[in-house]
Amino acid sequence: MIKSTIYSVALGTIILGSGAIATPVTNSTLTPTPSSVSNSTVKIAASKVDTAALEEEVFKQINDYRVSQGLKKLTRNSAIDNQARIHSQDMAQGKVPAGHTGFRERVMAVGIPYSLAGENVATNYGYSDPVTTAVQGWLKSPAHLATIRGNFETTGIGVAVSNNSRGEIFFTQLFFTPTKTSATTPAKTSATTPATNSTSTPPSSNVSNNTGNLAGSKIDTAALEKAVFKQINDYRVSQGFKKLTRNTAIDNQARIHSQDMAQGKVPFGHTGFSERIKAVGIPYSSAGENVASNYGYSDPVTTAVQGWLKSPGHLANIRGDYDKTGIGVVSNSRGEIYFTQLFFR
Repeated sequence: MIKSTIYSVALGTIILGSGAIATPVTNSTLTPTPSSVSNSTVKIAASKVDTAALEEEVFKQINDYRVSQGLKKLTRNSAIDNQARIHSQDMAQGKVPAGHTGFRERVMAVGIPYSLAGENVATNYGYSDPVTTAVQGWLKSPAHLATIRGNFETTGIGVAVSNNSRGEIFFTQLFFTPTKTSATTPAKTSATTPATNSTSTPPSSNVSNNTGNLAGSKIDTAALEKAVFKQINDYRVSQGFKKLTRNTAIDNQARIHSQDMAQGKVPFGHTGFSERIKAVGIPYSSAGENVASNYGYSDPVTTAVQGWLKSPGHLANIRGDYDKTGIGVVSNSRGEIYFTQLFFR
């Protein structure tokens, strides 16, 4: 059973983030997101912002887009709304940075059995129409758009305003695909980003749960890395893309991140992504990252890679215009296996 996560980050006056469990992050030199809306528009005071109305407008605009593309409307769920609001409030109050910190915990706290979950976040200030600014930013970003167009059924939206003089407005939209039954077999994977992770009963899997947990000490992580490299390149070649070459400096940063996740030093996801790509020390024009985690599978690599291939955001990284990659696989004492693949051009 795979649960999956998607992340993408762009920095500037408008800050956007996209997350889903089984996770990609895409970054092209972290340049500010352009906007056609002038910053000379009057700033909106926090006390005058009707956040409930803004949430309704986000819901409307996202569903209007989905309907225009022949996709089903999302339904809104109050439990998901609640977790989205908490995250927007935490960002607005500076408790967490703008992004996806705590994404996995949010998804778990919703308490809905699910097979897929995703998240888009944004923040802006000084716009006369902050909702359209945020939504149009998402629609112009391939990773955010992939989440909006994803095979989700229900959503929750939270909007909060900072108390500083700028009156920054923070948006969080969570997306869920609930499982069809609550009687499914317990999961042995937490995929991403985001990806992915719920206290509720996880979705069923076509991989037997009798495979047993793999002890960390018995796992040949170097062999798993090679298998990831092969499967990703086999897919690229099958689709007419050039093979990636593997780079030891990129491998090293990917392994450090997988190790940090495995040891609980950082949450599952893309914490430190921008620092990782800088630490590689290679000039680049674009960089991306997919992460995954699972345990108890007889073929953990195929489980992770197939999860990525079935997720539009992760697939966009795999099919991206990259030429170099690095892969890091680490397991912990519980037998959980963490995968990080970095992509560079």
